[in-house]
Parts: sequence; C-alpha cells; structure tokens
Amino acid sequence: MDSLHAIGFYVSSGVLLIGALGAALAPARGQRGAALAVSGVGLAGVYVSLSAGFAGAIALVCYAGCAFMVAGPRYRVVETVAGTMWRQLGAVGAAALLAALVYSALRADFVRANFTGGAFDARAVARLLLAHDVVATQAVALLGVAAIAGAAVAWRSRDRAR
Repeated sequence: MDSLHAIGFYVSSGVLLIGALGAALAPARGQRGAALAVSGVGLAGVYVSLSAGFAGAIALVCYAGCAFMVAGPRYRVVETVAGTMWRQLGAVGAAALLAALVYSALRADFVRANFTGGAFDARAVARLLLAHDVVATQAVALLGVAAIAGAAVAWRSRDRAR
C-alpha cells in the first residue's frame, strides 16, 4: 500500500470511528442518523482505499438507508422488546466477534495479498474475500443474519402487543 492509499485508509478509518461514536452516544434521533451517515461515508472510504469500490458503494447505500430510517419519524426503540440480559449477551457476542476478527487480521497475510482487479471488479473482490478473508467474511455474514433475525423477532413481538 503506497502512502496515498495509507493516508486515505487512516482518514477514512477516523471518519468511521467518529461516526460510530456519534451513533452510539448522540442523544437525539436526528443526530444518531447523521452520525450513522458519517459512518457510512467512512466505511465506503475504507473500502475504496482497499480497491473495493463496489463494496464501498453498497456500504454507502446501506448506511444512507439506515440513517434515513433512524432519523425518520417512524423509528421505534427496540429496548422495550429486548431485556437487559439479551442486550448484555449481544454485547458479549459482539466483543467475541471483534476479538475473532482482530485475531484473524493479525494472523493473516494481508500485506502480501494480491488484488489485480479494478475498483469495481466484483469477481476480483469476491475472490479476495473468499481467498484471504474467509473468517472475516463468514463473521460479517453471521452478524448480518443475526441482525436480520433479531429485527424480525423484535418487529413481530412489537406487532403482537398492539
């Protein structure tokens, strides 16, 4: 990675971190939505600096949609559905997932990975994700499935209460 890509990666990582902290700590719904949009911009920048422009575009669209949902007037808090124990178990699971991702990042050969495709070559990005980053790809897929299942359970239990 040359110095320009490294600078783009670290600046985008900082933007992502600031947006994530804002989304977690902001008191108002609109501020959390804006911080989530900033996180999406930072994540898209990280992907683009790693020559994964297609994944960056997808992340930007997904985060923008989530930011509009969180900042919108129909946003409902899920805290009343999930008890304290389940939230704590989710936090422990997220910490374990983070530890697994850090371990896989430290043990892998990310520096010597070859990526010959362009910024929007989906086949090359898939080959890179499935050849070098299998553990991280599987962890993100598992996290996505868990988030969708949790949202479905929260939505169904909330609708039954009406």
